[in-house]
Amino acid sequence: MTEPFYRFFVVDYFATGEGRSYWLKICRNYQSVDERDREKEKFAQFIGLGAYHYMHGFEELTEEEFMKRYDTLVPHNVKMMLHRRDQPAFTWETHYHFNYC
Repeated sequence: MTEPFYRFFVVDYFATGEGRSYWLKICRNYQSVDERDREKEKFAQFIGLGAYHYMHGFEELTEEEFMKRYDTLVPHNVKMMLHRRDQPAFTWETHYHFNYC
């Protein structure tokens, strides 16, 4: 089985009175040189303060499932870049927060 070229991470968080937050990441799928998942660690750093709390909602999805759920949140130019395979350090991260007022 061939490993996927990219990895797709998401934290989908909501709580009463706090709105809803999405953290999304797409990155190259590099083999680890040890047992550490550095891309997941970088994602937690991107989430920042409170990452431990939010990481309870962490998921790593397939490209198909990621796009099925979050297609409308991924800019067109990022989707176009996914078709390329000549971007050695491709990483896209974003955070959306929607407040319910």
